[in-house]
Amino acid sequence: MKKIAIVGAGNAGCLTALHYHFWEKDNLDKITIYHDPDIPIEKVGQGSALGVTDLLFNALNIDFVENNPIKATLKSGIMYENWGKRDMFHNFPLSRMGCHYVPSLLSDVVLNSGLFNVIEKKIEDPEEEIDSDWIFDCRGKTHKGKRKKLNNPINSVLLAKKPGNDPTLTYTRCVATPDGWTFIIPNHDSVSYGYLFNNTITTSEEASKNFTEMFDVVSESEINFENYIERNIWHGKRTCLNGNRLSFLEPLEASSTGFHLYTARESWDHIIGGKPKADCNLSVQEEMKRIENFVLWHYEAGSKFDTPFWEYTKKFQPVEDIRLEYFKDFVSESGHIEQLKLMQDYSQWSPYSINKWMSVF
Repeated sequence: MKKIAIVGAGNAGCLTALHYHFWEKDNLDKITIYHDPDIPIEKVGQGSALGVTDLLFNALNIDFVENNPIKATLKSGIMYENWGKRDMFHNFPLSRMGCHYVPSLLSDVVLNSGLFNVIEKKIEDPEEEIDSDWIFDCRGKTHKGKRKKLNNPINSVLLAKKPGNDPTLTYTRCVATPDGWTFIIPNHDSVSYGYLFNNTITTSEEASKNFTEMFDVVSESEINFENYIERNIWHGKRTCLNGNRLSFLEPLEASSTGFHLYTARESWDHIIGGKPKADCNLSVQEEMKRIENFVLWHYEAGSKFDTPFWEYTKKFQPVEDIRLEYFKDFVSESGHIEQLKLMQDYSQWSPYSINKWMSVF
Protein backbone atom coordinates (compact mmCIF):
# COMPACT_ATOMS: atom_id res chain seq x y z
CA MET A 1 0.00 0.00 0.00
CA LYS A 2 1.59 3.26 -1.15
CA LYS A 3 1.54 6.33 1.07
CA ILE A 4 0.62 9.63 -0.58
CA ALA A 5 1.12 13.04 1.03
CA ILE A 6 -0.09 16.39 -0.29
CA VAL A 7 1.31 19.70 0.89
CA GLY A 8 -1.16 22.53 0.47
CA ALA A 9 -4.96 22.64 0.55
CA GLY A 10 -5.74 25.06 -2.26
CA ASN A 11 -7.33 24.09 -5.58
CA ALA A 12 -4.46 21.89 -6.77
CA GLY A 13 -3.97 20.14 -3.43
CA CYS A 14 -7.68 19.41 -3.05
CA LEU A 15 -8.19 18.19 -6.61
CA THR A 16 -5.08 16.00 -6.47
CA ALA A 17 -6.27 14.48 -3.18
CA LEU A 18 -9.75 13.82 -4.57
CA HIS A 19 -8.37 12.33 -7.77
CA TYR A 20 -6.16 9.82 -5.97
CA HIS A 21 -8.82 9.03 -3.39
CA PHE A 22 -11.53 8.35 -5.95
CA TRP A 23 -9.48 6.35 -8.43
CA GLU A 24 -7.03 4.49 -6.21
CA LYS A 25 -8.28 4.46 -2.61
CA ASP A 26 -8.31 0.62 -2.45
CA ASN A 27 -4.57 0.48 -3.22
CA LEU A 28 -3.36 3.43 -1.11
CA ASP A 29 -3.04 4.18 2.56
CA LYS A 30 -5.25 7.02 3.65
CA ILE A 31 -3.90 10.14 1.95
CA THR A 32 -2.38 12.76 4.24
CA ILE A 33 -2.84 16.48 3.58
CA TYR A 34 -0.44 18.90 5.24
CA HIS A 35 -1.60 22.49 5.32
CA ASP A 36 -0.70 25.70 7.04
CA PRO A 37 -3.89 27.41 8.30
CA ASP A 38 -2.06 30.74 8.42
CA ILE A 39 -1.73 30.77 4.62
CA PRO A 40 -5.00 32.04 3.11
CA ILE A 41 -6.66 30.35 0.16
CA GLU A 42 -6.97 32.44 -3.02
CA LYS A 43 -9.98 34.77 -2.75
CA VAL A 44 -10.52 35.04 -6.50
CA GLY A 45 -13.69 33.35 -7.75
CA GLN A 46 -12.94 30.12 -9.58
CA GLY A 47 -14.45 28.79 -12.77
CA SER A 48 -14.03 25.07 -13.41
CA ALA A 49 -13.32 22.87 -16.38
CA LEU A 50 -15.80 20.07 -17.07
CA GLY A 51 -13.56 17.35 -15.63
CA VAL A 52 -13.56 19.15 -12.29
CA THR A 53 -17.34 19.03 -11.91
CA ASP A 54 -17.22 15.32 -12.74
CA LEU A 55 -14.70 14.76 -9.94
CA LEU A 56 -16.56 16.92 -7.40
CA PHE A 57 -19.73 14.92 -8.02
CA ASN A 58 -18.01 11.53 -8.05
CA ALA A 59 -15.79 12.05 -5.00
CA LEU A 60 -17.94 14.35 -2.83
CA ASN A 61 -21.45 14.00 -4.30
CA ILE A 62 -21.66 17.78 -4.71
CA ASP A 63 -24.56 19.20 -6.71
CA PHE A 64 -26.10 22.63 -7.27
CA VAL A 65 -29.06 22.29 -4.87
CA GLU A 66 -29.12 19.74 -2.04
CA ASN A 67 -25.42 19.28 -1.39
CA ASN A 68 -23.62 22.48 -2.31
CA PRO A 69 -21.14 23.34 0.46
CA ILE A 70 -18.77 25.07 -1.99
CA LYS A 71 -21.53 27.52 -3.05
CA ALA A 72 -21.24 26.40 -6.68
CA THR A 73 -23.10 28.36 -9.33
CA LEU A 74 -23.88 27.16 -12.82
CA LYS A 75 -21.35 27.63 -15.59
CA SER A 76 -23.01 26.74 -18.87
CA GLY A 77 -20.18 28.17 -20.93
CA ILE A 78 -18.23 31.36 -21.62
CA MET A 79 -19.67 34.44 -23.30
CA TYR A 80 -17.01 36.29 -25.29
CA GLU A 81 -17.90 39.92 -25.87
CA ASN A 82 -16.01 42.39 -28.09
CA TRP A 83 -13.67 39.64 -29.40
CA GLY A 84 -13.01 39.00 -33.08
CA LYS A 85 -15.65 39.90 -35.61
CA ARG A 86 -18.65 39.01 -33.41
CA ASP A 87 -19.69 38.11 -29.88
CA MET A 88 -19.65 34.36 -29.32
CA PHE A 89 -21.04 32.01 -26.66
CA HIS A 90 -18.63 29.13 -26.10
CA ASN A 91 -21.25 26.80 -24.68
CA PHE A 92 -20.82 23.53 -22.81
CA PRO A 93 -22.85 20.43 -23.83
CA LEU A 94 -26.33 20.25 -22.31
CA SER A 95 -25.36 16.93 -20.74
CA ARG A 96 -22.38 18.40 -18.85
CA MET A 97 -22.05 21.68 -17.01
CA GLY A 98 -19.18 23.47 -15.34
CA CYS A 99 -19.40 25.54 -12.18
CA HIS A 100 -18.06 28.58 -10.39
CA TYR A 101 -17.20 28.01 -6.74
CA VAL A 102 -15.42 29.46 -3.71
CA PRO A 103 -11.91 27.90 -3.42
CA SER A 104 -11.72 28.42 0.35
CA LEU A 105 -14.99 26.50 0.80
CA LEU A 106 -13.72 23.62 -1.32
CA SER A 107 -10.65 23.53 0.90
CA ASP A 108 -12.83 23.42 4.03
CA VAL A 109 -14.98 20.62 2.60
CA VAL A 110 -11.99 18.47 1.64
CA LEU A 111 -10.16 19.00 4.94
CA ASN A 112 -13.29 18.20 6.98
CA SER A 113 -14.56 15.34 4.78
CA GLY A 114 -12.98 12.58 6.86
CA LEU A 115 -11.54 11.09 3.68
CA PHE A 116 -7.99 12.23 4.48
CA ASN A 117 -5.54 12.51 7.33
CA VAL A 118 -5.14 16.23 7.93
CA ILE A 119 -2.08 17.69 9.64
CA GLU A 120 -1.83 21.41 10.34
CA LYS A 121 1.86 22.13 9.87
CA LYS A 122 4.04 24.50 7.91
CA ILE A 123 6.28 22.39 5.69
CA GLU A 124 9.58 23.89 4.59
CA ASP A 125 11.24 20.85 2.98
CA PRO A 126 8.74 18.12 2.07
CA GLU A 127 11.26 15.35 1.38
CA GLU A 128 13.08 16.00 4.65
CA GLU A 129 9.99 16.38 6.82
CA ILE A 130 7.45 13.94 5.39
CA ASP A 131 7.50 10.15 5.62
CA SER A 132 5.63 9.12 2.50
CA ASP A 133 6.26 7.17 -0.71
CA TRP A 134 5.14 10.12 -2.85
CA ILE A 135 4.59 13.80 -2.14
CA PHE A 136 2.64 16.41 -4.07
CA ASP A 137 3.95 19.91 -3.49
CA CYS A 138 1.04 22.31 -3.99
CA ARG A 139 2.30 25.23 -1.86
CA GLY A 140 1.74 27.98 -4.43
CA LYS A 141 3.98 30.41 -6.26
CA THR A 142 6.62 30.93 -3.57
CA HIS A 143 9.09 28.46 -5.07
CA LYS A 144 11.12 29.59 -8.08
CA GLY A 145 13.02 26.69 -9.54
CA LYS A 146 13.93 26.16 -13.19
CA ARG A 147 11.00 28.03 -14.67
CA LYS A 148 10.19 28.52 -18.31
CA LYS A 149 8.34 31.69 -19.27
CA LEU A 150 5.05 31.19 -21.06
CA ASN A 151 4.08 33.46 -23.94
CA ASN A 152 1.18 35.69 -22.96
CA PRO A 153 0.41 39.43 -23.21
CA ILE A 154 -1.25 39.75 -19.75
CA ASN A 155 0.56 40.25 -16.43
CA SER A 156 -1.79 42.12 -14.06
CA VAL A 157 -5.36 42.06 -12.79
CA LEU A 158 -7.55 44.44 -10.81
CA LEU A 159 -10.23 42.74 -8.70
CA ALA A 160 -13.64 43.97 -7.59
CA LYS A 161 -17.00 42.62 -6.47
CA LYS A 162 -20.61 43.74 -6.63
CA PRO A 163 -22.79 42.45 -3.78
CA GLY A 164 -25.87 40.41 -4.60
CA ASN A 165 -26.11 37.44 -6.92
CA ASP A 166 -27.31 37.70 -10.52
CA PRO A 167 -29.60 34.70 -11.25
CA THR A 168 -29.67 35.55 -14.96
CA LEU A 169 -25.90 35.09 -15.26
CA THR A 170 -25.37 31.35 -15.68
CA TYR A 171 -22.03 31.54 -17.46
CA THR A 172 -18.69 33.34 -17.31
CA ARG A 173 -18.43 36.59 -19.24
CA CYS A 174 -15.08 37.43 -20.87
CA VAL A 175 -15.29 40.99 -22.14
CA ALA A 176 -12.48 42.41 -24.30
CA THR A 177 -11.47 45.92 -23.24
CA PRO A 178 -9.08 48.54 -24.65
CA ASP A 179 -6.45 47.31 -22.15
CA GLY A 180 -7.04 43.54 -22.31
CA TRP A 181 -10.13 41.74 -21.08
CA THR A 182 -12.35 41.35 -18.00
CA PHE A 183 -13.85 38.24 -16.43
CA ILE A 184 -17.27 38.49 -14.81
CA ILE A 185 -18.16 35.52 -12.61
CA PRO A 186 -21.52 34.93 -10.87
CA ASN A 187 -21.04 33.89 -7.24
CA HIS A 188 -23.71 32.72 -4.81
CA ASP A 189 -23.87 36.14 -3.12
CA SER A 190 -22.02 38.51 -5.45
CA VAL A 191 -20.50 39.01 -8.89
CA SER A 192 -16.69 39.00 -9.24
CA TYR A 193 -14.85 41.19 -11.74
CA GLY A 194 -11.24 40.90 -12.87
CA TYR A 195 -9.77 43.55 -15.17
CA LEU A 196 -6.74 41.97 -16.87
CA PHE A 197 -4.09 44.13 -18.52
CA ASN A 198 -0.37 44.54 -19.16
CA ASN A 199 1.27 46.95 -16.73
CA THR A 200 4.04 47.87 -19.18
CA ILE A 201 1.39 49.31 -21.51
CA THR A 202 -1.35 50.49 -19.15
CA THR A 203 -0.69 52.01 -15.74
CA SER A 204 -2.64 50.85 -12.71
CA GLU A 205 -4.30 54.27 -12.53
CA GLU A 206 -5.42 54.10 -16.16
CA ALA A 207 -6.65 50.53 -15.79
CA SER A 208 -8.55 51.39 -12.61
CA LYS A 209 -10.21 54.38 -14.29
CA ASN A 210 -11.26 52.30 -17.32
CA PHE A 211 -12.42 49.47 -15.03
CA THR A 212 -14.79 51.80 -13.23
CA GLU A 213 -16.06 53.48 -16.38
CA MET A 214 -16.78 50.23 -18.22
CA PHE A 215 -18.18 48.08 -15.38
CA ASP A 216 -19.26 50.51 -12.63
CA VAL A 217 -16.99 48.94 -10.00
CA VAL A 218 -14.11 50.21 -7.89
CA SER A 219 -10.91 48.19 -7.81
CA GLU A 220 -10.32 46.56 -4.42
CA SER A 221 -6.90 45.03 -5.08
CA GLU A 222 -4.28 44.44 -7.74
CA ILE A 223 -2.25 41.33 -8.47
CA ASN A 224 0.80 41.30 -10.73
CA PHE A 225 1.89 37.90 -12.00
CA GLU A 226 4.19 35.92 -14.26
CA ASN A 227 3.11 33.25 -16.74
CA TYR A 228 5.40 30.24 -16.28
CA ILE A 229 5.87 26.50 -15.95
CA GLU A 230 8.62 24.59 -14.17
CA ARG A 231 10.76 22.60 -16.58
CA ASN A 232 10.21 19.40 -14.61
CA ILE A 233 7.16 18.31 -12.65
CA TRP A 234 9.40 16.04 -10.54
CA HIS A 235 11.42 17.53 -7.73
CA GLY A 236 13.82 15.45 -5.66
CA LYS A 237 13.32 11.70 -5.54
CA ARG A 238 9.63 11.45 -4.69
CA THR A 239 7.96 14.82 -5.11
CA CYS A 240 5.64 15.97 -7.88
CA LEU A 241 4.84 19.66 -8.28
CA ASN A 242 1.28 20.78 -8.98
CA GLY A 243 -0.80 23.93 -8.93
CA ASN A 244 0.95 27.28 -8.88
CA ARG A 245 4.04 25.50 -7.58
CA LEU A 246 4.25 24.04 -11.07
CA SER A 247 2.73 26.67 -13.33
CA PHE A 248 0.55 29.71 -13.79
CA LEU A 249 -1.19 31.00 -16.90
CA GLU A 250 -3.66 33.87 -17.02
CA PRO A 251 -7.30 32.80 -16.53
CA LEU A 252 -8.66 33.04 -20.09
CA GLU A 253 -10.66 29.82 -20.71
CA ALA A 254 -10.27 28.87 -17.00
CA SER A 255 -7.80 26.12 -17.84
CA SER A 256 -5.98 25.94 -14.49
CA THR A 257 -8.14 23.37 -12.68
CA GLY A 258 -8.18 21.13 -15.75
CA PHE A 259 -4.38 21.36 -15.88
CA HIS A 260 -4.15 20.46 -12.17
CA LEU A 261 -6.12 17.31 -12.92
CA TYR A 262 -4.05 16.53 -16.00
CA THR A 263 -0.87 16.70 -13.91
CA ALA A 264 -2.46 14.47 -11.26
CA ARG A 265 -3.37 11.91 -13.93
CA GLU A 266 0.11 11.95 -15.48
CA SER A 267 1.79 11.50 -12.10
CA TRP A 268 -0.65 8.64 -11.44
CA ASP A 269 0.66 6.96 -14.62
CA HIS A 270 4.13 6.85 -13.03
CA ILE A 271 3.23 6.23 -9.39
CA ILE A 272 0.63 3.56 -10.11
CA GLY A 273 1.33 2.54 -13.69
CA GLY A 274 5.11 2.70 -13.87
CA LYS A 275 5.33 5.13 -16.79
CA PRO A 276 8.83 6.71 -16.88
CA LYS A 277 9.09 10.05 -15.10
CA ALA A 278 10.57 11.73 -18.17
CA ASP A 279 7.62 10.64 -20.31
CA CYS A 280 5.14 11.96 -17.74
CA ASN A 281 6.94 15.29 -17.59
CA LEU A 282 7.02 15.54 -21.38
CA SER A 283 3.26 14.93 -21.52
CA VAL A 284 2.62 17.70 -18.99
CA GLN A 285 4.91 20.15 -20.80
CA GLU A 286 3.22 19.42 -24.12
CA GLU A 287 -0.21 19.83 -22.56
CA MET A 288 0.72 23.28 -21.26
CA LYS A 289 2.06 24.18 -24.71
CA ARG A 290 -1.35 23.31 -26.18
CA ILE A 291 -3.16 25.39 -23.53
CA GLU A 292 -0.79 28.31 -24.12
CA ASN A 293 -1.41 27.99 -27.85
CA PHE A 294 -5.20 27.89 -27.54
CA VAL A 295 -5.21 31.02 -25.37
CA LEU A 296 -2.95 32.87 -27.82
CA TRP A 297 -5.32 31.88 -30.61
CA HIS A 298 -7.99 33.95 -28.83
CA TYR A 299 -5.77 37.02 -28.97
CA GLU A 300 -5.03 36.32 -32.64
CA ALA A 301 -8.75 36.81 -33.28
CA GLY A 302 -8.33 40.38 -32.03
CA SER A 303 -11.05 42.63 -30.68
CA LYS A 304 -13.09 45.65 -31.67
CA PHE A 305 -10.45 47.91 -30.10
CA ASP A 306 -7.57 49.49 -32.00
CA THR A 307 -5.31 50.28 -29.03
CA PRO A 308 -1.67 49.81 -28.00
CA PHE A 309 -2.53 46.63 -26.09
CA TRP A 310 -4.23 44.94 -29.02
CA GLU A 311 -1.38 45.97 -31.29
CA TYR A 312 0.99 44.42 -28.74
CA THR A 313 -0.87 41.10 -28.84
CA LYS A 314 0.22 40.64 -32.46
CA LYS A 315 3.67 39.75 -31.11
CA PHE A 316 2.15 36.73 -29.33
CA GLN A 317 1.07 34.49 -32.17
CA PRO A 318 0.33 30.82 -31.44
CA VAL A 319 3.06 28.48 -32.61
CA GLU A 320 2.28 26.22 -35.53
CA ASP A 321 0.80 22.99 -34.22
CA ILE A 322 -0.04 20.16 -36.60
CA ARG A 323 -2.71 18.82 -34.27
CA LEU A 324 -4.50 22.16 -33.95
CA GLU A 325 -4.30 22.67 -37.72
CA TYR A 326 -5.78 19.19 -38.17
CA PHE A 327 -8.76 20.13 -35.99
CA LYS A 328 -9.25 23.43 -37.81
CA ASP A 329 -9.31 21.61 -41.15
CA PHE A 330 -11.59 18.90 -39.79
CA VAL A 331 -14.23 21.23 -38.35
CA SER A 332 -14.26 23.42 -41.45
CA GLU A 333 -15.25 20.37 -43.51
CA SER A 334 -17.60 18.60 -41.10
CA GLY A 335 -20.89 19.16 -39.34
CA HIS A 336 -21.91 19.07 -35.69
CA ILE A 337 -22.53 15.31 -35.57
CA GLU A 338 -19.21 14.46 -37.23
CA GLN A 339 -17.42 16.70 -34.73
CA LEU A 340 -19.03 14.90 -31.81
CA LYS A 341 -18.23 11.47 -33.23
CA LEU A 342 -14.53 12.25 -33.62
CA MET A 343 -14.01 11.67 -29.86
CA GLN A 344 -10.67 13.48 -29.89
CA ASP A 345 -9.74 16.75 -28.22
CA TYR A 346 -7.11 19.45 -28.47
CA SER A 347 -6.02 19.70 -24.85
CA GLN A 348 -9.20 20.61 -22.92
CA TRP A 349 -11.18 21.57 -26.03
CA SER A 350 -13.33 19.48 -28.32
CA PRO A 351 -13.63 19.94 -32.10
CA TYR A 352 -16.91 21.71 -31.38
CA SER A 353 -15.07 24.31 -29.25
CA ILE A 354 -12.53 24.86 -32.00
CA ASN A 355 -15.34 25.32 -34.49
CA LYS A 356 -16.91 27.95 -32.26
CA TRP A 357 -13.67 29.92 -32.10
CA MET A 358 -13.08 29.70 -35.84
CA SER A 359 -16.39 31.53 -36.29
CA VAL A 360 -15.06 34.78 -34.77
CA PHE A 361 -12.19 35.15 -37.26
